[in-house]
Amino acid sequence: MAEVIPQLYCGVRNFKMMKKIGLLFFLMALGGCATTQFSGYIKADHPYVRKISGDYNKIIDAIKVVLFKENWEIQAQVNPSVYERSPDGEDQSKDILFITKPRRYFNILYFTYEHLNIFVHAIAEGAQVDIRFQAVSPMTTGTRNQALANRLLDKIKRELESK
Repeated sequence: MAEVIPQLYCGVRNFKMMKKIGLLFFLMALGGCATTQFSGYIKADHPYVRKISGDYNKIIDAIKVVLFKENWEIQAQVNPSVYERSPDGEDQSKDILFITKPRRYFNILYFTYEHLNIFVHAIAEGAQVDIRFQAVSPMTTGTRNQALANRLLDKIKRELESK
């Protein structure tokens, strides 16, 4: 009987060690094996669109200021016709697409990468601004954030009014 107890104790100790090793391998696989690739362009699945009245050039400047203040770094500024055409065949020569660099946030076990596309379409009264948001992580892909888009557009309007 005395020989059985030390053997059981060794088994429990080895089981605890195996759990620790298994957890370590799980965390290494979850955190170190995935890389995220961004094309920059986000499809118009659920855009958040709002019209802003005012001078078109001042609207563009206000967007740049708000993105800078919110720590969104502009990766590219291109004509949106490179990625998508207007269905009406409208002139897109003044339109601008801002593509931001991905931002990385650490969650408890993984990283989340998020970025924005801001389409600015020139209209007679000012501009139509279309904000598209994408977040990519091991748990979610392609989420949208209307609260973020609404907050950014409110800040763009306030910035425009302050000039």
